[in-house]
Amino acid sequence: MWLGLDDTDHLEGGCTTLEFHKLLESLPCSYSEPRLVRLWPFAAQRTRGNAALAVEIDCGEEIIDFLDDYWQRVILPLRGAVSSSNHDDRDQHPADPGMVLFAEQPDSEFYWRAVRQEVADLPPAVKTWGGHGCIGASAACAWPANICTWESIAWRVKERKVDEIALAEVDSWPETFLCRDPRSKRGLIAPRGPCPVMFGIRATSQQAAANAAEVLIVAKDTAPVLACRTFATNQASGDHLESSFTAKVNAVATLKGGHTTIETELDNLVSFSEGGEMNILAQWLQCGDEIEYLGLQDRDGVIHLEGLKLLSATSKQRPTCDCGKRMKSMGKGQGVRCPNCKNIQNRQWIVTERIPPSSGWTQPPFDCRRHLAREIV
Repeated sequence: MWLGLDDTDHLEGGCTTLEFHKLLESLPCSYSEPRLVRLWPFAAQRTRGNAALAVEIDCGEEIIDFLDDYWQRVILPLRGAVSSSNHDDRDQHPADPGMVLFAEQPDSEFYWRAVRQEVADLPPAVKTWGGHGCIGASAACAWPANICTWESIAWRVKERKVDEIALAEVDSWPETFLCRDPRSKRGLIAPRGPCPVMFGIRATSQQAAANAAEVLIVAKDTAPVLACRTFATNQASGDHLESSFTAKVNAVATLKGGHTTIETELDNLVSFSEGGEMNILAQWLQCGDEIEYLGLQDRDGVIHLEGLKLLSATSKQRPTCDCGKRMKSMGKGQGVRCPNCKNIQNRQWIVTERIPPSSGWTQPPFDCRRHLAREIV
């Protein structure tokens, strides 16, 4: 059977990963590797990390009595928690926990919808408990794990402190990723809010994630941890993006704060000021340039860029006369004439290739990418 849980936390507190860890510790049966699945980041009632939890359990429907009791005692009291936030201006929704139980793994089609758009329905289940969280919990169960990475999450007892020397060590391992910002060397594994997570260390193999977590936990300057568990995840999978698009640029505008909007013949795009070389390229673009882009459409239909590549960019200028003056058009189909010496030419334009500030795919810096974002090669 498959068991899923979501939406027990809020922006300033709680943690569904910890609640799921406690549930797994309490289960009266064996279970497989737990999974942490990130979903569509623009959902109206998304949780802080936008992640849902699931696991395959080795039992039959007799587990329902246990889950009924656990839901009433432990999970249901978490409903309704809400807090204001000084780092997120979106509407805050009270926690609305959901737990689901399936006899078999749900069709992966439900996951693909939930990771790319908002969904409101549920696949048929043996039983569901609670409210909105049932959607994410079902999607986590339905994840096909075509591309899989791992994250070992440790929860803190009191203070959050990770040994910097140990972090630098595990950051050098070939299997770990997104441990530190390669530019500033600032750690990327510890949240900054009041949630109980101490750190989450990501890797391309289960063993590497577990080993890295152990190195950090036993390091001299790491604060005590409550527990640690390794999850299979869809992080860095790129599952949320189905394909790239190619279009010509119609207009570019730089907004206050450095954000860039790009109007194309297909979509309206936005590149945020934190986008590094991607935003520099976005601001450099001109009408008529051809680009390829990757991104996710928000609730207003605007695509938030996650990858941008220039395909072609040219500039047009009137020819220069032998005297050095720029020639001017005499009218449609009539050539150009020098305003100084009156020489006439038939060639209307000189077209040259513009050299962009960067070549190939550009992406935001590592510390500004989505959990789901995959390195574009």
